[in-house]
Amino acid sequence: MSRVRSLLIVLILATSLTACAMPHKKGDQTIEKIAASNAETQEIFTRYRETRNLAITLLDPKPLSTVETGPVLAIDSGSFEVSQRLARKQKTDTSTLDVLDVKSPLVKKYPLWFMARVRDGTRGVIKVQVFERHTSVDPWLLSASPEILLDTTLPALRTGPDDTIVPVGANGRLSARMTPQDAAETYAEALNDPANTAADKVEKDGFIKQMRVIEDANRSLKNVTFGQTWAAEDVEFAARTEDGGALVFVTLLRLDSYTVKNGVSVAWPKGSAQQAFLSNAITTTGKLRYYHQVLLYVPGGGGKPRALGQYGGVVGADGF
Repeated sequence: MSRVRSLLIVLILATSLTACAMPHKKGDQTIEKIAASNAETQEIFTRYRETRNLAITLLDPKPLSTVETGPVLAIDSGSFEVSQRLARKQKTDTSTLDVLDVKSPLVKKYPLWFMARVRDGTRGVIKVQVFERHTSVDPWLLSASPEILLDTTLPALRTGPDDTIVPVGANGRLSARMTPQDAAETYAEALNDPANTAADKVEKDGFIKQMRVIEDANRSLKNVTFGQTWAAEDVEFAARTEDGGALVFVTLLRLDSYTVKNGVSVAWPKGSAQQAFLSNAITTTGKLRYYHQVLLYVPGGGGKPRALGQYGGVVGADGF
C-alpha cells in the first residue's frame, strides 16, 4: 500500500470518528453544556408569554403548568383562585418586555438552568427569572421570578468559560459562617421574630419592613387573633458573586393564622386574599399559605444577607 493511500485511509477514519459522536447509554444524561442559546431563550420567552395570556383569557391556571413549575406556579395559580373567588378578571400581559441579559452555568448533569433579567417597562420592574429543564425532551419551565426595581443594582457575578456563571450548591461555603441554605434559614428566622439573634445577622431591608407593616395591620384587626410563621425551603439556585458571596434564589413559606371570635363579622380589606378565602363571619381558626420568592444577596467576607427583590402571593388556605 502506498504512503499516499495509507494517509488517505487515516484521514477518512479520523473524519468518520469526528462526525460520529461518542455513543451514550440509553437514558444517560451526562452532559457538559450551557443551558440555552440567545435564539432559544427568545423562543422560550415567547412561548411563556403566549401561554400565560391564554391562561388569563380562560381564567384557568391549567395552561401554566406547561410553562411554570414549583412555587412560581403555586403563586400564579393562587392569584387565579383569588380572582375566581372575587369574580374578578385579570388583565392580559401587554407590557413592554425587554430581555436585558441571559446567564447560564456550565453544568454536567440535568437539570439545566439559566438566569435572565427581563425589564417590564410598563410596571417599572425587572424580573430576575430562572428557567429550568429536567431532561432533553422536557419543556423549559419558569421556576423563580423575583422582581427588583429598575434602579436596583445586582452584584457582579463571577464568570467562567464562555462567560458562564458559577453555580453554588445549597451547602456551598460562602464564608466561615454561612452557606446559601444557612442564609435562607437565618433570613426566615429573622422574619419570625425581630427580637431573636437571627435578626441581627441579616439586613433590615425593604422586604422585612414591608412584611412587618402587613403583620402589624393584621394584628390590629378587631376581634381577630393573628399569628404568623416563616420557613425556608431548600435552596435550588444560587450563583457566585465576584466578591465571593452569592446571589441566592430563596423560597419562603409564610403561614398567616386567624382566629375570629364566635359570631363576629370581620371586614377584610377589599380585594385581599382574606376577603377571597375567609367568610365575613367565621367562628373557627384557619390559615392562609403564601410563597415568597426572595432574591437574596449574601455578600462575601461575612456581610449581612439582604433581599434585593421578591415575588409572592397566596397559594392556598387551610381550615376554612
